[in-house]
Amino acid sequence: MSNETKQCILNSALKVFSENNYHAASMAMIAKEAGVSKGTLYWHFDSKEELFREIVLSGLDYFNQKFINIAEEEISSEEKIYKIINFGVTTLIENSQMGDILRNNVQLVSEDFQKRIEIKHRESVEIFKQIIEQGIKEKSIKKLNPRKTAVMMLTALFTSNSEWLIDQTPDSKQQVEFIYSFLMDGISRKEN
Repeated sequence: MSNETKQCILNSALKVFSENNYHAASMAMIAKEAGVSKGTLYWHFDSKEELFREIVLSGLDYFNQKFINIAEEEISSEEKIYKIINFGVTTLIENSQMGDILRNNVQLVSEDFQKRIEIKHRESVEIFKQIIEQGIKEKSIKKLNPRKTAVMMLTALFTSNSEWLIDQTPDSKQQVEFIYSFLMDGISRKEN
């Protein structure tokens, strides 16, 4: 029951943080949404920041673990890039509340927490950088700065979802194809 209650609280907090910003959300709002008492909420989480931290860091860990799994597959760098874009777009469309939280709330939390988020971001960049380096070795990707290219890829993947999610009619396949083509047109060594 305790794990179910904790998951219910996390899901409710995700909704409350997504619909409000970090500062406007309250533990009382989260408890009400979860259908639990404030005492139960505080039994699982000491503070609003701890709850928010759990949501954000577990979300970022989820993405990074999937990126690592794809990066370790025995496939070409181009296939890895496509799979990562497909995973990212699909996940953000299916879990739009997480995207809302990451876009609208991260700058509102403590500096210490922002540093922890930056560490997770650097982990993502490193994974993408390794894929770019693989592509350069395969001669399928131009000899560009792998780190800067990785940062641009992550930016394209995560900020591109804003417009599509606002529209509320996202076509994930169309979005995946657009982002993949856009990125690969810029970094691919293939002649058109």
